Amino acid sequence: MGALIIFNDEFLTISIENNDVFIETFKKGFPMERLATLLAKHPEIGLTSAAALRTSISTAPSKLQKIGELKERIRIEIAPSGLTAYATFNLPEEELALAFREKLLQELNAVMSKNGIVHGINTNLMSEEFKPCKSYMIAQGTAAVDGDDAVIKMYELMEAKPEIRQDGRVNFYDLKLINRVHPGDWLGERIEATDGIPGKTVRGEVIKPAKGRTATLNYDKNSVSEISASGKTELFSRLNGAVNYTNGKINVSSHLEINGDVGVSTGNIKFDGFLTIKGTVNDGFSVEATKDIEINSEFGLGSIKGIISSTGSIYIKGGISSKEIVEIYAANNVFIKFADNVHITCGRTAHIGYYCLNSNIKAKEVIFDASNGQALGGHVTAEVRVVVPMAGSEMERKTVIEVTCFNRLAYIERLDELFHLIGNKKVEQQRLKLVSALDKTGSGKSAGTVNSSDQLCLLKDEIKALEEERKSMAGYLKAHGDGEISITKHLFPNCSILFRGILAEVPPGTITATFYMKDSEIKTL
Repeated sequence: MGALIIFNDEFLTISIENNDVFIETFKKGFPMERLATLLAKHPEIGLTSAAALRTSISTAPSKLQKIGELKERIRIEIAPSGLTAYATFNLPEEELALAFREKLLQELNAVMSKNGIVHGINTNLMSEEFKPCKSYMIAQGTAAVDGDDAVIKMYELMEAKPEIRQDGRVNFYDLKLINRVHPGDWLGERIEATDGIPGKTVRGEVIKPAKGRTATLNYDKNSVSEISASGKTELFSRLNGAVNYTNGKINVSSHLEINGDVGVSTGNIKFDGFLTIKGTVNDGFSVEATKDIEINSEFGLGSIKGIISSTGSIYIKGGISSKEIVEIYAANNVFIKFADNVHITCGRTAHIGYYCLNSNIKAKEVIFDASNGQALGGHVTAEVRVVVPMAGSEMERKTVIEVTCFNRLAYIERLDELFHLIGNKKVEQQRLKLVSALDKTGSGKSAGTVNSSDQLCLLKDEIKALEEERKSMAGYLKAHGDGEISITKHLFPNCSILFRGILAEVPPGTITATFYMKDSEIKTL
């Protein structure tokens, strides 16, 4: 086949033969500005040697020489993802006109078929106005929809905290120290991970979605049952007991509930677990449990032997009024309506509802929750803070409020350390969740390794304990100085304010004040 001449005048000829583009010049004088216009009319030409083109024109006459190659009339580009395909029309404007659209459509379909494009074809494309050398999306695949990760919701332990009413009175009647459940009660659930929806490339190839990651429901199989249905797995209590978390696993622990009083019919109580007494404790009897203790009688207690919780908290709804000293010990918190002739020792916070009379209290902090709460006689000692509306009495009963003080710098350093520890453990938790998901598929588990689900349980428990400590530390640091005693309503003259055994000077006529120690000096606000 002979050469196809696409341009010819007295200065030069441009021709095409076997997809190669040639130029031959006859004389000098061809205007260079016409060259751009000429090439624009022929977008099918792809220059391979612009230098040869310029040299041939400037040194005319010159022999026939190659300056380029024909581009594909319709160039197809498919994205690496396979989700989009574009066509570039390397054709003169006249061939792109609507009058020739049917012919162009046939040519485009043939090119798409050659490239295997069969899915998501843009049927509205042919109504558009085309420009040479511009790309148009001719097909769009269907993206895969990844599966949703499993979502876990668990039973939340209620925080034991007295409710302060708007009138300032304290409502101890709704305090829930022990989270009791019965057989069949809901304890948690997992909305299962989904597989996702497959996609399809423009070539019709299936795109597999990423499956949602599963998550482990951590529970004690002896006290908690699992039921799965309709894309959800739920946990239910197997027995009567108290909900708690041990090593990151939810479980229902032993819970002894005494419907009446502790007395002759029951004897002294010593129990490994949670203890609820719906009645009272009669004079001369004692109660001891390893976990939390609730005594729900509104009538309170009298001259009992004592109450001990070796690892938990104690809630006494009705308070204690005794003729002889009663010993109360809790590893965590104590919640008591009032205390008369009581020695209270606890590792965290002693919450006194209304008053303590001739009582000794020793705790990390002591909070009188009622707006008219009062310490009358006795000795209240805290490491960090004491908050009491009224201290002492008009009857000149000697009362001592003392703060032994804490090392603020050490607490700040510990708080910073806790933030870092929690952050690092949460990063490790995310890593283990991924490993746990791989364990489920069998692709990430190796012989001799500790099960990642068990590690997650332990890590969750560690994070929870660290979060509780962080919250406590942050609360303690809200105290002024190295220790604070706040008298919010009335400070009577017979009340001594001590910091590290040093007596604070109280100006005559002082009614309310906040005392604190800073730089070994007692100051007031």
